[in-house]
Amino acid sequence: MTTIYFSDEEIQELEEFKDGTLAMSVDGEELICFRILHDLIQGRIKSADVSRNELLKSYVQLKGIKDTFASMDFVDTTILESILMKSRRFILSELAKR
Repeated sequence: MTTIYFSDEEIQELEEFKDGTLAMSVDGEELICFRILHDLIQGRIKSADVSRNELLKSYVQLKGIKDTFASMDFVDTTILESILMKSRRFILSELAKR
């Protein structure tokens, strides 16, 4: 089993994004990345319960959100970039196992 280590600050950021994006869609697609990552970290779901498609979708969504915020001069994306980097390693590891 792959474990992901996130700092308390990163977990808090994920939780805030998860709460702030409930039932939100982008281009007709439900925004799932924060919910899935937060649930994995909190142990509410196991990585085996997340489909390959959901893992890929989560990474793409997270990257897109990070890129959008990074384009805004007034937004600090340091924590989001760290979450993206750790999530990428985790997702690639999970996909390699399947």
